[in-house]
Order: sequence, then structure tokens, then C-alpha cells
Amino acid sequence: MAITVDDLPYVGGNGPEAQTGNRRLLDVFRAHRVPVTGFVIQKRVEDLGPAGPAILSQWTRAGLQLGNHSYEHRDANTMTVEEIEDQIVRGEGGRKVRWFRFPMNHTGDTAEKRDAVAAFLAKRGYRLAVCTIENEDYLFNAAYVRILAKNDEPSASRLRREYLAFTAAEIDWYAALNKQVLGYEPPEVMLLHDDRLNSELAGDILKMFEDRGYRFVTLDAAMSDPAYKGPDQFVTKSGAMWGYRWARERGVKVNGSAEPQESEWIRDWAKAEHE
Repeated sequence: MAITVDDLPYVGGNGPEAQTGNRRLLDVFRAHRVPVTGFVIQKRVEDLGPAGPAILSQWTRAGLQLGNHSYEHRDANTMTVEEIEDQIVRGEGGRKVRWFRFPMNHTGDTAEKRDAVAAFLAKRGYRLAVCTIENEDYLFNAAYVRILAKNDEPSASRLRREYLAFTAAEIDWYAALNKQVLGYEPPEVMLLHDDRLNSELAGDILKMFEDRGYRFVTLDAAMSDPAYKGPDQFVTKSGAMWGYRWARERGVKVNGSAEPQESEWIRDWAKAEHE
């Protein structure tokens, strides 16, 4: 099991808040001995001023690996190949990195775009970072931030409970899905985001994996499994987890409608956060 964290240096908040949130995350990763890979949005580094590079230094001093999550987190589906390439190069921020993850996992809405960008990434020495488990944490966090702003602790407590229960259900769902599609469960890659909710509950999530017998490894180690060796043949406008992509490529029928869904009240709070 590899843990990856998107949207460094932080989702929302100012410099001090971002530094505090990252310190919490890093303390949890250190306590559980997790070799995390964090994916950086370079413009957010710049927007935070001195706090941006300071946060990345916190990660590298902790011995953790950084990857490229593009310069502005723009949707590749809305860009030309040349624009995507520009986002990749500017997203490096002068760092030498070897992993790239597309924003929203939009890896190419046409075969031509997918193949052209894949060739560009390979030429620059990148490997595409996949993810096999996600928990809609961005949605829960959007709701959580608004609830906290309203000083509604009963709702905040309820959300934390539901988030952990939903995460547990998603872990089990994707483990079963990947085993169904491949015939065995490959090393999983968990997608989390660098945000307020995870800064508080990452330890509980890591314990879920430990209780299920998972061992934390680097992204390099997880993706050395044969399941990740072939080229990505998936063309879609969606950002599906890799189990669904593998199913499509292999012609395996899966019942995606049976996947656990977050509560409607969570979606309502999250929507209000963006209004």
C-alpha cells in the first residue's frame, strides 16, 4: 500500500494555517512510518509566499518524495497538448521529480492527446502516478470547512464519523474491485488530499489499512507490480480509479453502481461551500 497526497502545499487557508496542517500530516506519517509521495501544485506554492517553499522543505526534510501535479491544477480535458506540456514544465518549479499525476486524473479525453502527453512525460523522465483507492475526501473537506466556519460542532463531529466510515467502505470496495478485475489484489495506491480534514484524521485512516494487514511502501515499490507495467489505454473524460480502467481494458463487467456513496447532506454542505 502506497499513500499519495495531492494538492501540496495545502487546500485552502493562509500560510500559517497551511504550515500547521502540514505539520500535523507529517507527524502522523512519521508516527506510522509511511513513505508518502506528495504531489505539488506549483502556483499554490508561489501564492503562499515564503510559506510555500517552507512547507515543501518540511516534506523533503522528513525524507518524503515530491511529485508534479501541474502548475495550476487545470483540467487537461479543456487544454491543448501544448498547454498541458506547459503546465507540466512550469509545475516542476525547478525541482527534479519523476512522478506526475494529472489533475482530477484526467489523463486524456482523446487517444491522440493521451498518447502525445504520455510521450512528452516519458521524454522528460516522468512516470504516471496512478491511484486505486479514493474516498471523496475533497467533498467531505469542502463540507467540513463550511461547518467549522459556522461553529457547528455537532455537524462537524457527525461528518468526521461519516468520513471515516465511508473511507473504510471505500477501501474494502476498491480492494474487492481490483481483485475481481485482476484475479489478485495488487499493491494499492491511496489518493488523499492535503487539507484540513485529513490533517486531523489521517492517523485514523492509516490505522484502517494497518488493521487490514496492509504494509506501507513507496510509490515506486507499489507500482513495480505487473499490474502497472502496461501503457495506459484508457480514454475518457472522467478520472476513474484504475480498477475501473483495468476493467474496461480487459472487458470485465463490474457493477459500479454498487460502490458506496457519500450522504446527501455532505453533498449539500459541500455545494454550499462553493456557492
